[in-house]
Amino acid sequence: DSGDVLFQEEWINACKGSLKTSCDFEYSANLIETMLLGLVAYRVGKKIAYDGKAGRVTDNPEADKLLRRTYRSGWTLNG
Repeated sequence: DSGDVLFQEEWINACKGSLKTSCDFEYSANLIETMLLGLVAYRVGKKIAYDGKAGRVTDNPEADKLLRRTYRSGWTLNG
């Protein structure tokens, strides 16, 4: 498929530093953040206000709690 060739060329050129891909990490991160916030709003059953810089929901404590997880001992993430 010719679309695969273009994607592969774009990816190789981006690795070499001569191109920014059309779907880079910043684009992907913003898209995933938006989708996950939509799921949080769905779970609490109402619109939410989100402060992206602070990484928190500002108008709904229940929704804000869904943004974080407390891991069991031994299953923590470093980073």
